[in-house]
Amino acid sequence: MKTQNLFKHYPKGELHVHLNGLVSTDIVRKLLHQEYTSIPPGFDLNQDLVILTPARNLETYLKPWEVLRLIPKSRANLAMIVDNAFSNLKEQNIQFVELRSSVLYLSKLNNVDVETALSWLIDEIKNASSKYKIKAGLILTVSRGNFACTHLSALLEAFKNLDRPDFVVGIDLAGYEDTTSPLELGYLFEKAKNDFGLNITIHAGETGNAGNILDAIVRFKADRIGHGTAAYKSAAVMELLQKNDICVEVCPISNRRTGAIEENEKHPVVEFIKLGVPFVICSDNPSIHASGLSDDYLCFYNETENLEHLQNMFEKQKKYSFIKGLT
Repeated sequence: MKTQNLFKHYPKGELHVHLNGLVSTDIVRKLLHQEYTSIPPGFDLNQDLVILTPARNLETYLKPWEVLRLIPKSRANLAMIVDNAFSNLKEQNIQFVELRSSVLYLSKLNNVDVETALSWLIDEIKNASSKYKIKAGLILTVSRGNFACTHLSALLEAFKNLDRPDFVVGIDLAGYEDTTSPLELGYLFEKAKNDFGLNITIHAGETGNAGNILDAIVRFKADRIGHGTAAYKSAAVMELLQKNDICVEVCPISNRRTGAIEENEKHPVVEFIKLGVPFVICSDNPSIHASGLSDDYLCFYNETENLEHLQNMFEKQKKYSFIKGLT
């Protein structure tokens, strides 16, 4: 308990967290009820909103998103979600955060165009950032699949129409890694990086395929890798990460709950430390885990018994953040 309390008071940055996975489950239930949302058949609000033990696979782990993607259905409720998210960040002594959101689901739920949805989200993040004194940036997430190029283009068009707001700091590719996406998607990510200065992070190697990490680096020009648990399976990938100073967003609790790391396996962050692969500790979906970033620090400590990395973690988080001007 003393160690856990110590980590809670460490100043922290959060580089991999999904907005709706950060919102308290009581707020989720409240909004589902308030907005008269139909709960999908077979979904139990008392059990399925949290994943407290290792799931069978990533698909099972993502079951909470069957309802998380159904809120909010108003601007006022978006404000409630963002405020609650920042309150949870404040409790963990988080000094800056890069929030991930697809924005497209927000547009669809509220029957507004993507530009309007993006402007709502930016404004609410700005308000909460000022209220809680937490610096913030927004990462726009696109899901893998046949429509990934269309969705990325819609997000970038909205970004341009809003005069390229500084609060948008990067783009992200997420979703099932074995899902096929158009070949030109990598080109569009690279173009966004070159034309708009947006940094790139890619969910890759979470489901066991180190080749997806290589693809993220070579084809998508990733600056950071989300999860990257399979990296240790390839000496070439580990060397590429180390030589190119590409940071892995390690999410210790999530990696166990998704089943990316088996119960009897060591976490590959041990190999990252050994071979000098840069990494930061992140939380991914803390409310789904009924935890916070401090618990991920404790999990990392239990995995590695390495306190030095945690004592220096805040500086590393600032170094690899996409938010400019952190001191």
